Amino acid sequence: MLNPLLVRLHVAASASAITLIATFLASSGITELTGGAGDIRVLRHGVVLGLPLLVACLATAGLTGRHLAGDSRSAIVRRKQRRLQVAAAVGVLVLVPCALILNHLAAGPTTSRAFTALEVTEFLFGTVNLSLLVANFRDGRRMTRHRRPAQVAERAGRTP
Repeated sequence: MLNPLLVRLHVAASASAITLIATFLASSGITELTGGAGDIRVLRHGVVLGLPLLVACLATAGLTGRHLAGDSRSAIVRRKQRRLQVAAAVGVLVLVPCALILNHLAAGPTTSRAFTALEVTEFLFGTVNLSLLVANFRDGRRMTRHRRPAQVAERAGRTP
């Protein structure tokens, strides 16, 4: 039987990571379209400050997911693991460096080609990561859908 606390921690970490990435993307888009240079500077600094929280959420989701999967070699578990590996690689190799460089460049003029190219890169890869994590969340919900009626009956003191 699964540890309910571990399941809750996994879901909370996963949902938090998705929410943080979506917030980063939405706030970046809105600030770029409507904000000035000072707003962009504040946003870029905020993203860098939020990175440790995002990394902690992703690490927690990955570690708890691995523990919950156990020795399972089902296709859906392998697919979720591959997606998470791709998301982690994109994050470490592309998104974190982009965030750090954009934060540094935001101190100067934010209209340079390099700044714009990095923003587009960050937005595209951020969207890819968000899509991968949402797909993992969806598949995780599908994996546990069949368990829910049994758990509800168990809590009510009945067996299905």
